[in-house]
Amino acid sequence: MVNPMKLPILALTTLLASISLTAPAAAQNDAHVKRLLETKECRMCNLTGANLSGANLSNADLRGAYLEGADLSGADLSGAKLIRTNLRKANLSKTNLAGADLENSYLNGADLSGANLRNVRLNRAFMLQANLSNADINGASLFQTNLREANLNGVNLTSAALNGTILPDGKVSQQNKK
Repeated sequence: MVNPMKLPILALTTLLASISLTAPAAAQNDAHVKRLLETKECRMCNLTGANLSGANLSNADLRGAYLEGADLSGADLSGAKLIRTNLRKANLSKTNLAGADLENSYLNGADLSGANLRNVRLNRAFMLQANLSNADINGASLFQTNLREANLNGVNLTSAALNGTILPDGKVSQQNKK
């Protein structure tokens, strides 16, 4: 039995613990954002929650960067190197990612609605619960990609390589077009 005198301390401790567990991850590093915009190179950078909406980042090198919750809506990331990049819950709606390399990247919960994903490499990427509605994935490679519970409304998968891909319903695709 808990001592009644210790109840306020216990309640305060519980409240503080719950607040710390829901606190957001560290914010973007402003120096990293500046470097990316000036040089289009920022490997392993912390760009958490960064507002890069509409930015011209074509052919940028963002390998291993941390872009969780970042706003990249309408940005040009065509030809970008995004290998092993964390884009969880990022806004990539209407983003041009044509020819980008996102191999082994994390896009769980990301919004890619209306994005241009033509000829994108998404091999072994994690895209659980991602929104790909009306995205253009013609010629994309999704070898062993996890699309479980992803929204694929309006997406034509016939021209994408999906061998070993986990589809939204949990089934594994055996299709191999590339």
